[in-house]
Amino acid sequence: LLVFRPGVDDMTLLTKSDPPGIMANLKERLEARCIYTYIGGVLVAMNPFTWLEIYGPEAAKRYTHVSRLDVPPHVFAVAEEAFRSMTDEEESQCIIISGESGAGKTEASKQIQSYLSIVSAGKGSKEVERVKKVFLESNPL
Repeated sequence: LLVFRPGVDDMTLLTKSDPPGIMANLKERLEARCIYTYIGGVLVAMNPFTWLEIYGPEAAKRYTHVSRLDVPPHVFAVAEEAFRSMTDEEESQCIIISGESGAGKTEASKQIQSYLSIVSAGKGSKEVERVKKVFLESNPL
């Protein structure tokens, strides 16, 4: 993907990984409306306190059947990785969403659910139906 993105997508690649370096990277990315950043396998999300046009079916297509390393950090990349592990490898998955009040946990959960419904829509296979059933029976905490 040849689109300019500020800072670094994965903070394990920072040349200065001390607290000021981490904060500078996050600040630069947030100011550019890049609210998602990785720290290795963990996705850090910053609440911009405004709606960004980075969700929906068109955005979901960008992440479908693509490794999270080949696209910008996004909650859809995490959802895609979990969905593929459930369908291709039949492995149970757990996505932990943590943060303070107002941090965007509910919105992240909604976007994961939205992504899963988009990528599984119309598939109708027994495997997809099994994943939907497991997902719907799960309890967000």
